[in-house]
Order: sequence, then C-alpha cells, then structure tokens
Amino acid sequence: MNLNESFRSAWGGLNANRIRSFLSILGIIIGIAAVIAIMSLIRGSQQMILESIQSLGTNLIVVTPGRFGGAAGKAAQKLTDLFTIEDGEKILSKSSAVKNVVPTVSKQLLLQYKDKNAQITVNGVTPEYQSVLNFWVERGRFINTEDMKASRSVIVLGQNAASDLFEEEDPLGRSVTINTALSKYKFRVIGVMESKGQVMFSNFDNQTFIPISSAQRRLMQIKYVNSFYVEAKDEDSADEAVEQIDAVLYQKYEDDEKYNIMSQKEILSAIETVMGIMTIMLAGIAAISLLVGGIGIMNIMLVSVSERTREIGIRMAVGAKRSDILLQFLWESILLCLIGGAIGIFAGWLGAKFAGWLGTKIMGATGELYTLMSLDAIVIALGFSIAIGLFFGMYPANKASKLNPVEALRYE
Repeated sequence: MNLNESFRSAWGGLNANRIRSFLSILGIIIGIAAVIAIMSLIRGSQQMILESIQSLGTNLIVVTPGRFGGAAGKAAQKLTDLFTIEDGEKILSKSSAVKNVVPTVSKQLLLQYKDKNAQITVNGVTPEYQSVLNFWVERGRFINTEDMKASRSVIVLGQNAASDLFEEEDPLGRSVTINTALSKYKFRVIGVMESKGQVMFSNFDNQTFIPISSAQRRLMQIKYVNSFYVEAKDEDSADEAVEQIDAVLYQKYEDDEKYNIMSQKEILSAIETVMGIMTIMLAGIAAISLLVGGIGIMNIMLVSVSERTREIGIRMAVGAKRSDILLQFLWESILLCLIGGAIGIFAGWLGAKFAGWLGTKIMGATGELYTLMSLDAIVIALGFSIAIGLFFGMYPANKASKLNPVEALRYE
C-alpha cells in the first residue's frame, strides 16, 4: 500500500466516526487557539508599545535620579533634589554626541477655567522640548526663549487638557487658573499640542507645558529638576552620548547609582525581552492543553485499534504489511491533529480579534489594543500539531501493526 492509499484509508476511518473524531481533537483546538490568541495579543501589544516609543524619535535618552541615601546620622535627600539646570548645561557643553538637553519638572495640579476644573500634570520645560520629544504644537505656538527669560505666565495645553477645560471653545488667548497649596496663578494659553496619545505609562494628551523658570520660581518654589530628556545627534551617536553623559554625571556625584541613564535602544530591548518572556510563559501554560489533547487522541486511537482489530486482521490476511497498518493509524493521528490545529488557528484568530475589540472598548479614548498574528505563529502551531500526532499516535499505530493476524481474525 502506498502513501496515497494509506492516507485515503485513514481519512475513511476518521470520516466513519465524525463525532468521536471531533471530540478527540477538542483539546488540540483549545490548546492551539490559546497559543495563537496569546501570541497575537502579546505581539500586537509589543508592536503598539514599540511604535509609541519610536514616535518620540530614535535618538532619545532619558536621565533620571537613582538611589540617593543619606550619610550616617543624616536624612536622605529626595530623589528629585538631585539634578539642576546647570547639570544639563554641562552635559550639553561637554558631550560632543549630544544635540539638545531638556530639563523638566512636573507636578499634578488643579487647573480651572470658569466653572470647569481638572487635575492635570503641569510640566516645566524648555523650548527644545518639541524637537527632542518629537511632539509639536498644532495650534498657536510653543514656549520660546523670551518666555523662559521673563518667566512668563504662559501655558500650552495637550489635546485632552484643552477639551476638558474648554470643550468646544477656542482656548487660545484665554487664561486658566493653576491652583497650588500656597496660591493661585493665572496662565495665558498660547498653544494646543497635537494628539500623541499614550506612550508607555504617560498620556501626552493629558499634560500641559509652561516655561521651566515659571514652574520653579512660581508654582513649585524649587531649584532642582526632575529629569533630563537628552537628544543625541543621530541614532548612531546614541551609545556614545550615553557614555559621555555618564562621564559628566559621575564626575559630579562619584556614584553611578545616584542616576539612571536609559537610551531608547535600551528601553526597546528591555520591552522586547519582557514580552518574549511573557510569550514563552503564557504559551507554555497553553501548551498544557495540547498535552492533554494529545493524550486524549492517544486514548481514542487505542479504542479505535481495539474496535478495528478484526479489520486489521483481514487486511493483514490479504497481504497488508505491518508498515501499511502503522502508516494508516499514524496518518489518522496526524490528520486528527492537523484538523484540530487548523480549527484552533482560526478560533485563536477570532479570539484574538474579539479580545482586541473588547480591550479597545474598555480602554476607550485612552488607546487601542492591537492584535498581530504572524506567519511563524501559524507555522509553529501546525508544527506542534504534527509533532503531537506523531508522538501520541506512534504507540497505538505500533500496537496495531504488531497484532497477530490469526488472533486478530478471531477477535470478536
């Protein structure tokens, strides 16, 4: 018997018991569907995060405070009481690979306009913020050098901040009140930013921007800055810029644990690593269903061998070889798993799409949940199906091929 005849015989055997065949592959369907759905959701989420980070540019470096303990008998300084604007100027002047440095301070404060108010993050920044973060004004203008020098009371609103306070009214030229613990300050709206949405853990549309000099002197009464956004001259210079920033800061603090320097490349690499680990862990959990499904198929195949013992005896009596019997039952097992795998892939795709739609509905205006089903996920799923069919089908097929023809013919 050739391969074609073995295949047709196996298909006939499965077709004769359709309900039992379908029930036997439920575990495979569930396992493959879970693997496909999980990989699609994780890869879609990874793609969404990577795109949002890359929207900030390809040569961004973020410098933040690290561990800052106090000496014996002294209180530890706050992490935010570490960097100064002068540190940023020194980084810019002594680092040949650095193009721009933006010091920032931020605080969530209550903003009011007429009878409307909202808790909104107020960021003190410099004019270079737009180019360094690749985040631009849509209407009006951004903060300029004159605003910085004079510590003017001007503010630029994110899209959501503008709609929360002004709804349909044009905010340009209007004044908003910023409430602090000590006083209230009027700031004139000079611009509205473009919509950027969620990037990592921050929604740029919910933020506002004022001159850093106004933030330090008037709103927050501080001399320090929270962090630096550093722009390398180009993507290839990012690693060199990190080394130069480290050299400048280490010269001042003599302790590399007092500051953290994170390039965009490192952020992307860390995210890819975390997502990869999550994919392996969750896919491993889903693979348990495949194992259970494989055991179920082996049991069904053993039952099939028992029920068809007399048929096997007749086939051997008319000249079928042991290899023919082995191939027939192996084909049955593989076909079961392939059919289960194909249905599982489709079910997984549908499940991922539904989860993406549901996640987007839940997230609402804050974002969209992506799903991404790649070709390698399909190939892996089908490969697993074939492997399970071979592994769990070998024992029943081998048992069928080793039956004694005389005893098989006598089997009732």
